[in-house]
Amino acid sequence: SVFNPRLQGRPVVVLSNNDGCVVARSAEAKALGIRMGHPWHLVDRETKAMGVVDLSSNYALYADMSQRVMAILSDMAPRQEVYSIDETFLDFTGTKAAVGDLETYGRQIRARILQWTGLCVCVGIGSTKTRAKLANGIAKKHPKWAGAFDLESLNSSSQSECLSAIEVSEVWGVGRRLAPRLTEMGIETAEDLRRTHGKRIRAQFGVVGERMVDELNGISCLDLEEIAPPKQ
Repeated sequence: SVFNPRLQGRPVVVLSNNDGCVVARSAEAKALGIRMGHPWHLVDRETKAMGVVDLSSNYALYADMSQRVMAILSDMAPRQEVYSIDETFLDFTGTKAAVGDLETYGRQIRARILQWTGLCVCVGIGSTKTRAKLANGIAKKHPKWAGAFDLESLNSSSQSECLSAIEVSEVWGVGRRLAPRLTEMGIETAEDLRRTHGKRIRAQFGVVGERMVDELNGISCLDLEEIAPPKQ
């Protein structure tokens, strides 16, 4: 929509090489039930007839826009980890006096990126990477947060309420592969996982699983990688 404003508000999907599978979806496309990774030729005609716009991938353009966004963000935080083409972690430890309220600052970040690039982003703030990613998901789904949400600004009971509304599959590191196993253990939400004893999770999922629990409880286990490892 940056280069074609007429696409705003319409269901849009981006397809993989050779226009094979869906690799990106607008919120409107998600609402129609179009799944990530779904072969485009298998999407039913009725769905396509609802005005869905399908676009081919342009990786050179995506990389250029990503670099612009990351450059803006690097000037707005003391430390940065570029996690992927469309996601980054910023570390604001010890910057309270300089930036003030982080949720307000998050909206300033969002406004600058929109003004300078035309891209709309969301900002999630948390004491660990896992909590920040969950906060980002809340910022995306709930308009009342205006695109930026600080999970740590809530009291403990409100935090629990937020995490109870998030399916465990949405926790970073769980996904669809581990979610069924956790559900069998009676762990259905992010809050359920947070409250589960780390050793119980470690017995089933190893140290990686235990770290997920620690991260949900505000114990940082995933360091910021300012220098990205070489891509495989």
